[in-house]
Amino acid sequence: MVNLNLSWAWGTDLRPDGGTWMCIYASIGVVGIFANLMVLVVFFRNLPGHRNVTAKLIIHQSIIDLMSSVVFLPFYVIPEGWLIQNEQAGDVFCKARSLFWILATSSTTNLVCITIERYYAIVYPLKHLVHFKNGKFYQASKRLVYVYGFLAQFHLIFVAEINDLYYCHYNWPDTNLQLINGILVFFLTWLLPTSVIIYVYARIILTLRKMHENFPDGVGPVHGLRQYRAQKNLINTLIAVSAAYVVCWTPNMFLYVTFNVTSGNKPSNIGHGIAHRITVFLSVSNMAVNPFIYAFKYRDFKKGLFKIFS
Repeated sequence: MVNLNLSWAWGTDLRPDGGTWMCIYASIGVVGIFANLMVLVVFFRNLPGHRNVTAKLIIHQSIIDLMSSVVFLPFYVIPEGWLIQNEQAGDVFCKARSLFWILATSSTTNLVCITIERYYAIVYPLKHLVHFKNGKFYQASKRLVYVYGFLAQFHLIFVAEINDLYYCHYNWPDTNLQLINGILVFFLTWLLPTSVIIYVYARIILTLRKMHENFPDGVGPVHGLRQYRAQKNLINTLIAVSAAYVVCWTPNMFLYVTFNVTSGNKPSNIGHGIAHRITVFLSVSNMAVNPFIYAFKYRDFKKGLFKIFS
């Protein structure tokens, strides 16, 4: 989520390489749509256990990522400096694409909810049985993620507008307000979620290691060993998903907070907007990468995928 001020993010030219980036953005958006649709098809058609709370949260993650990919295509693939030549329409366009960042933050929040649910399932299984099996956590989290995403990003609706060259940018009325916003958004959308994810999975890994002591050399009660391996496989998959989130979003969020801390002055280590383009690409890639992680890491998903293509 970086400022799109023309002179800072895109340089002084009217995107001479805009066609290249339009194709790159379009490609990743289309991949995100079809990959997440495939996840939904696999879960609903081929995985009989898709009604448990973990699977429901994973399904919800794919739904949010699907919506994010759909929203991204018109709002970021269209080269606004070339096609939008009306100030009123341009302002509406720039404000409307704030929806993408609201959905992106909702996706992050849902990932945190998955992490918390797995934390209680592994570390506090009795509490998980009491508080998660009745479906209340899923119903509450399904609403919470959108509320959190809106509260973290709704300010963009008020500061986004079209500039004199018909490009979207964020027009902050006060540099102090911009500074506070940059730090707050960085905390809410990256630092807090990342800290929770790292802490929770560290605790889960320690707990799984203790569980492994009950199965020396892979020997133990068949049911218990099978359950342990299934839990471990799911956790490994979700750790990979969380790692992908950190890799994809960290550059963008650090670029965003740098921009706001410097009040929009171009940092000396950022050249000609290429950093901005790359970080946006990485951020959107996160919407498309999770299905591929499921396909390579999640055993139940691979079985469902095999049924479709066999």
